[in-house]
Amino acid sequence: MVLHKLLTGAIALVAGVLVLFTASNAQAPTQTQPVVVASLPPTTTTLPALVTTCTQVATLALAEGLPPTELETALKVAVRESRCTSDAFNADDTNGGSYSIYQINGYWCRPNQYWPTGWLQAKGIVETCNDLFDPTTNTRAMVAIWRNSGWLPWTTAN
Repeated sequence: MVLHKLLTGAIALVAGVLVLFTASNAQAPTQTQPVVVASLPPTTTTLPALVTTCTQVATLALAEGLPPTELETALKVAVRESRCTSDAFNADDTNGGSYSIYQINGYWCRPNQYWPTGWLQAKGIVETCNDLFDPTTNTRAMVAIWRNSGWLPWTTAN
């Protein structure tokens, strides 16, 4: 909500400066169209940058589109993989590490023979594997992987 207000204020400020600049540099009087300030939609969650509770994980999973029928399994995975914390990292994973809440395997965000830029990059979810430390991005990636492969990538879901 704060981000929404800041961005809306910034847009209004830029629009006002442009109107003043245009008006002061005009060579002939012209009719100007009224400035319309677009309002940005509110963000889906107001979670902190570091998620540390399973309640936050559940809220975020539902906000990112996980069906409520899958929430119990998602929480089992999050508890087992990271104890519901977004700063978890498993460097011992031989496929490029495992990242954050759902311990997304580096396989999904590293170039390979099938996905030259990485699967998550091709889907527009991340630019680099480190983006997975963001709780919203990690959850969005989990939902995309789940829609693609079910819970199969997480043997802990069984």
